[in-house]
Amino acid sequence: MFDKYREQFALRKIREHDKIDGWLSDNEALGLYRIARKLPYNAIVVEIGTWKGKSTFCISKGLRSGKIYAIDPFNADAGLDFGSQKEYADKKGGQDLLVNFKDTMKRFGVDKKIVAKKGYSTEFHGDFDKIDFLFIDGDHSIEGCKTDFDLYSTKIVSGGFIAFHDFYEKRDELGPTYVIKNFVLKAIDFKFYRLYDTLWIAKKQ
Repeated sequence: MFDKYREQFALRKIREHDKIDGWLSDNEALGLYRIARKLPYNAIVVEIGTWKGKSTFCISKGLRSGKIYAIDPFNADAGLDFGSQKEYADKKGGQDLLVNFKDTMKRFGVDKKIVAKKGYSTEFHGDFDKIDFLFIDGDHSIEGCKTDFDLYSTKIVSGGFIAFHDFYEKRDELGPTYVIKNFVLKAIDFKFYRLYDTLWIAKKQ
């Protein structure tokens, strides 16, 4: 009963997330919020792939102190994940995605916690010395997902977290699933933490 009350309370904290276009279930949104709540003072969060800010908003509501660096080309480019290209383009329409993102974060009062970095993840890895929470949700191809893991995971501090969206146990052709099984779980310094629907989370030892 107590756990159910806590879940309902947390969902109320992020209730506006369902007004933002994106691909998160309520349980996944809750998972991002809960991980953000565990982060230390002045935490550094790096989110690769933000779209219109649904996940960014959930993280920001849980973040007590620090910044979220939201990396996205803001052009509806699905990278090497060609299967998603048409859906992204259709949903974008004539919008300026960066303007949309910034306006949405400001409307919901979380913009002061967020730094938008327009471009691709390969351009920004040198900007960070340490990361408390890395959320990989960009290019879902194997190559794209592995590149993000290789470039950013070594910067995660001990006790920090890494999360991937769209982990499906039986779909090894998907970048997140393949990288988790073949690289993250085989790394001695990462240990599985929790799964919220398809939001897979590990903690760095």
